[in-house]
Amino acid sequence: MISSTSSGEDDLLDGNSVLGEQVLEVLRGRPGWQDAVAELRTLWERAGDDALQRADQHGLVYEGRRGAMVVDVIASRQRKYQSRVLPLVAQWEEHVGGSTLRQLAATPDTATFGLRTGEAETMSTTACRLLRFADEHGLSEDDACRAWATSVDVLKHAYMLDPYVGSVKGIGLALFSYLRMRCGADALKPDVRVQKALNALGFNVPNNPHAILVIAESAAAEIGTNALVLDQLLWSRQALEP
Repeated sequence: MISSTSSGEDDLLDGNSVLGEQVLEVLRGRPGWQDAVAELRTLWERAGDDALQRADQHGLVYEGRRGAMVVDVIASRQRKYQSRVLPLVAQWEEHVGGSTLRQLAATPDTATFGLRTGEAETMSTTACRLLRFADEHGLSEDDACRAWATSVDVLKHAYMLDPYVGSVKGIGLALFSYLRMRCGADALKPDVRVQKALNALGFNVPNNPHAILVIAESAAAEIGTNALVLDQLLWSRQALEP
């Protein structure tokens, strides 16, 4: 039996338990839901330990390199991660001779890295907003990123109401969620990868990021884990495929 460090279904829905239970009740009535949950439980038994370990490390990857983290997040939109995003991050770090939010905020011109129109501005503005949060709360870059990511959990379906990152031009639900993950919060990036993985398990997920997020969080609750661990479990599923 896998020993999860997550809080399970009850704590996962804590603070909004009635709504969470109502959502699960509705979703459990969808055709194929129970079979999909059974498939997910099988995957959990096979790869849950690996997913837990990956989730524990996810928010630490960019410890001390939060500027590089923002470049990673914004560049991740519609790009292959290993072959395009990570080399771009390395190229930026080499170019500026560092990797902090302050360095990203001070070097908005990243046109030489093959970014799309507006992406450089989104990166620098996001860095500036996280720095503002840090300055207002007297926190280091790392602590500020963690604190911000946790504080906006209640706004995950209304991210544009966040006066810091959610309201930055170019930030949508998927990037907002991914940034929270990289900052160390319990979150899941509701993108095509997650949708396809959930569909392969039988969840029949609509092509809508909010729907992807609701189904993913509910599926995670069904197996007693959280969204971040589920995200990493779905990554593990890809590795297990022949």
